[in-house]
Amino acid sequence: MRLRLGLRRLVVLLALLFFACARFGAGPSDVRRITIVGFSDWHGQLEPVPVTVGGVTRLLGGAAVLKAYFDRERSQNPSGTLVVTAGDAFGATPPVSSFLEDVPAVEAQNLLGVDVDTLGNHNFDYGLPRLEKLMALARFPYVAANVVGQGGRILVPPSHVFSRNGVQIGVIGIANPETPVVVSPGRVGEYRFLDPAPLINRHAASLRGQGAHLVIVLAHIGASAVTADGKPRGPLGELARAVRGVDVLIGDHTDLSVNAMVDDVLVVQSRSKGVEYAVIEVEYDLAHGKVGQRTAVHKRALADAIAPDPTLTALVEGYLIQVRPLFDQGIGEAGGRLDRSRAGESLLGNFVVDAMRAEYGTQLAFTVSGGLRDDLPSSYRPAPRQFRRPQPGYAAGPPWDLVRGDFFAIFPFGNVAVTFRITGRTLWEALENSVSQGAVVDGRFTNEAGRLLQVAGFAYHFDPQRPVGRRVRSVTAADGTPILPDDRMWTAVTIDFAYYGGDGYSMLNNGTGTTRDPIAETVARAVGQRIADARLEGRITVE
Repeated sequence: MRLRLGLRRLVVLLALLFFACARFGAGPSDVRRITIVGFSDWHGQLEPVPVTVGGVTRLLGGAAVLKAYFDRERSQNPSGTLVVTAGDAFGATPPVSSFLEDVPAVEAQNLLGVDVDTLGNHNFDYGLPRLEKLMALARFPYVAANVVGQGGRILVPPSHVFSRNGVQIGVIGIANPETPVVVSPGRVGEYRFLDPAPLINRHAASLRGQGAHLVIVLAHIGASAVTADGKPRGPLGELARAVRGVDVLIGDHTDLSVNAMVDDVLVVQSRSKGVEYAVIEVEYDLAHGKVGQRTAVHKRALADAIAPDPTLTALVEGYLIQVRPLFDQGIGEAGGRLDRSRAGESLLGNFVVDAMRAEYGTQLAFTVSGGLRDDLPSSYRPAPRQFRRPQPGYAAGPPWDLVRGDFFAIFPFGNVAVTFRITGRTLWEALENSVSQGAVVDGRFTNEAGRLLQVAGFAYHFDPQRPVGRRVRSVTAADGTPILPDDRMWTAVTIDFAYYGGDGYSMLNNGTGTTRDPIAETVARAVGQRIADARLEGRITVE
């Protein structure tokens, strides 16, 4: 009898142990692997970009090269891979796409096998009608949870659910909240761009309630800098700390690499224009409903290390044939490489605003750094290889030969010059807006915002560690005269985007503006008259 009772107790104990193991996840696992291939801020970069790697200039990216790499990644996990990007895949594009209204960029995305995208600020550059036309060409969904119109009307759905390897993956899209400010006024129509974190948290909870195992966020929000331990600073880092129920947050908008855990969120962002991409691996245990290991690695898309996809090669070449008769026209020469910068005075910035000031005879000239979308010479690759260009495969320089395609690359928005009168008081207000973003990191001013002004005819000095609105310390005209924040009037020229309020410059439109020629034509004329050259002169100094 005692033996029977002992056996019964043993059976009961084993049953209880079995149910406890099942309850607390000690049973057999069923781990599924999900691969997310992400690229950021692509801007329709159909052709490879010259990048100096280890002291050697090599070509990286380009649609056909990326397709070959993406296919290789997909082959490693055929039923478990998603290819994603987070906005600005078109807009602010190189000339072969921008000249053809960005149809080439979207057709290339289709062939790249993009599974989902969200809306970047540059997607709105030409207004809603073009945006809607381009989205209609896409063979993949767009998602954006924080773009809302009157009565709750949405432009695109907030999220999309994918099934990969038996895992349900909810993808939430987030557009940049600053979009109405950083694009030309009126381009976003009635839509408002809401604070993303509360919406992400709400949609993440809803997706999980509907059975999503993983939640991925594609946010057109970028890091302003990366700390020594790899953590993102600025908007992307703040968003990562504010979200709940998110497994992977993929950023965009700034040209930085990020790969870090922030609290319990894997945060990843890649360099712009397809020069690198991220491969994110997530393990999910279906049996126990648990997220396992999450890792990410950035990879360079080296053009000379893989055979480019032939279908995309043919697509791009077909578009190049259409534009090369115009773009390959020789314009002049550059004495050296004129680089751009958003963190201070730049060689290209000085050359452009000097050309604007000389063309219109104004006392002052300025333009936003974000309006300069490439260096000079640009990444555009003309067909004649006898041109002296810094890319591999061309004749040696400097000097470098400049072609019309360079100016379409630098100025893809079709901006025109506006001459006007401005008071010293308004100039100071504009300069405060110019330096309102960016921060000091490791003792150095860093900035990814495009509103920083490149200037001619004057110089300004600022302290980025002072409160916003009180950072400008001095403004001095070219002849040494202080420009005071008073009512003295000065003549000036800028681009229409800034004059009419883009990037927060609403203070400039005082009714005195006169529209002039396209900026690209103005700068091209200057190149035709003399060798393009510039030097840094201390026009922008940081305390």
